[in-house]
Amino acid sequence: MLARVELFKPSGKWYCDEQWEIPADAIGPYDMSRSPDFRRINGGPVLIPTQEPWGFPHLLPGVTTS
Repeated sequence: MLARVELFKPSGKWYCDEQWEIPADAIGPYDMSRSPDFRRINGGPVLIPTQEPWGFPHLLPGVTTS
């Protein structure tokens, strides 16, 4: 099963949409950080919009790189 995700640059500017595999034991959209397809654009945030199988969105905040 796949879920749509939105990738953003560290500045917060939208970059692209992708389809990622949902981990087998995922409970909520926050579990998408364990997807085998997980990636970030230079440490930027990742948005998992409201969709099946979840009824709520989730934002994986960007990470700072020093």
